[in-house]
Amino acid sequence: MPFSIEQRGFDDQGLRLQRIATGIDRPDSLFDRLSTDLAQMWRDNIDAGPTERWEAGPSFRALALDGKTLIDSGAMKASIIGRQTGPNEIAVGSDLTVGTGWNLLAIQEFGADVKAGSASWLTFRYPFGLSSDSGWARKQKVHIPRRPTAPFDWDSGELTPTADALTQSRIADYLVELSQ
Repeated sequence: MPFSIEQRGFDDQGLRLQRIATGIDRPDSLFDRLSTDLAQMWRDNIDAGPTERWEAGPSFRALALDGKTLIDSGAMKASIIGRQTGPNEIAVGSDLTVGTGWNLLAIQEFGADVKAGSASWLTFRYPFGLSSDSGWARKQKVHIPRRPTAPFDWDSGELTPTADALTQSRIADYLVELSQ
């Protein structure tokens, strides 16, 4: 039975160790991939709809108008990006603001209490029942419930289990690539 033996020189092993050390010191490709994956997970969670983390289920407006709770034009979902912000950190979120600096994604994640400013009332179009008839509602204050879809659990300060599994998998894959 023929066979051969291959011996790798110290130079080859030294290059491999150098590649591993460099990859651990500068994991930019890992962070780029993780930030992109977590941003996509966030967008996918918006498409998935209500979860047990939501303070309230689908909005009355969305149910009455046969729409999705968190999707109006899709601008907020499309604005979610991930990027490396430092040598060993990433940021995932949205800079999209409306009005006087309201960040739509932050309102969705944390909820908000909206109060009339200079006017006596907040006035907005409101559907009645499940018909196409609608009217105008006036309120002095409106509470927007939390509807978190982020791959982060804001209360515990940790990744959600799904996001944690994705992160661990990406790190394991990265380390395997470095060692080959």
